[in-house]
Amino acid sequence: MKKKASDRACHCGHRHGDPAIQQEPEYGFLGWIMLSIFGLTPRPDWIAFRCRYCRDELGTSRDPRLLARRTA
Repeated sequence: MKKKASDRACHCGHRHGDPAIQQEPEYGFLGWIMLSIFGLTPRPDWIAFRCRYCRDELGTSRDPRLLARRTA
């Protein structure tokens, strides 16, 4: 049986929704070029949910509303 994203815990014991879990935008190749060379903030390809202490990834999201919030 596969666990839901909200049921997963990192190695430290933090779960999705805890303050220790942060949303980190992930960019594709073209996004990194726009970000590093031109200084533009591209729309991320997906959002990774990671623990800030152990860096364990609890899941990813491609929700358009969530991606739009991460664009300046």
